[in-house]
Amino acid sequence: MSNSGQVLSREEVAALVEAMQSGEMETSAEAPASSSVQPYSLVANDTTSRSQLAALEMINDRFSRQLRGSLLTLLRQAVKVSSTPFDVMTFNAYLQSLPSPCNVNIVRFLPLRGFGLVTLEPAIVYGAVDSFFGGRGGASLELSPQRGFTPTEERIIQLLLESIFENLREAWAPVYALNPEYVSREINPAFAQVGEDRETVAVSRFDLEIGPDVRGQLTVMYPFSALKPIRLLLRGRVQTGDRDEKLAARWADQLREAVSDAELQLVAQLATLRVSALDLATIKAGDTLWFKPPPSVKVLVQSAHLFDAEYGTADNSVAVRIDRIIEPPAAARESDEGHHGDGSDEHGGDASAVGNKARRGGAGSKRMAGVSAA
Repeated sequence: MSNSGQVLSREEVAALVEAMQSGEMETSAEAPASSSVQPYSLVANDTTSRSQLAALEMINDRFSRQLRGSLLTLLRQAVKVSSTPFDVMTFNAYLQSLPSPCNVNIVRFLPLRGFGLVTLEPAIVYGAVDSFFGGRGGASLELSPQRGFTPTEERIIQLLLESIFENLREAWAPVYALNPEYVSREINPAFAQVGEDRETVAVSRFDLEIGPDVRGQLTVMYPFSALKPIRLLLRGRVQTGDRDEKLAARWADQLREAVSDAELQLVAQLATLRVSALDLATIKAGDTLWFKPPPSVKVLVQSAHLFDAEYGTADNSVAVRIDRIIEPPAAARESDEGHHGDGSDEHGGDASAVGNKARRGGAGSKRMAGVSAA
């Protein structure tokens, strides 16, 4: 028998046997060097990162804003809707996070493959029913797994789902033409087995508040396997849609109309007199206050100096003619300088009457004018 390829010689093998028999060499199996090592399956686990779904955050923000308006129309009550950062987790972990019982709706996000979930906590359903029928959304009941939802509650749930689906379509429109479709409904989340326990899913959560006491959560679950074909689209940013531009234009027109109808106080201030508190206390009816006619009249709008004007008469009435428009920064400074004696404004009407007489005597007149205290 040839010894070619033999690693150890006869002498080395004999030495090893002798060391093992004498106990000089340890022969028992050792424990693994590190207990932190865990098995990893390249098939079962998905290497999904939030950066691959960056656009989902903006889609959720658009959805929450649009859903707020839709629920206001449906329930005739303002509903606060706020989105939270979406989560990437396993399907089993998502089911464990849902309360039981709960309104669990199995949906398809056509044309994507697979099934997703849309869930509503019972408090949201009861609050929506109470608000829909004229209440303030303050109904609070505990749903029993044996009881389920009544036909009326089921109908309200369907109306909520239609509103949610419509707003999801509009929120996704700038990225992808997603069309949610209702499949079935469950009360126990454990029965909604639409995926494997270790399958990766993306979960969007929205906090809803109906009235002062009703708070609950709406969740939308997307299987990551369905989002894989459009990952490149979800890495980008959502572009502004035509609907947003139309809403912004309509909102600007409504705001412009509302501002145009707002009432403002306009005061033509002929003069501001500075007097001591002692002199002010001694003023009585029939006293005369003397001042120099100013070169122009300050026109104040809501206490802000916006115009300089010339005072006089027109059609036998006291009038002012705008000479100069004050820029906003200058107007703010002039307004701060003019707020020294608020008590003197009460005599503004008498001051204008006497000042007009002095004006008719000449624009450059330097003589003193008198004001009789009323």
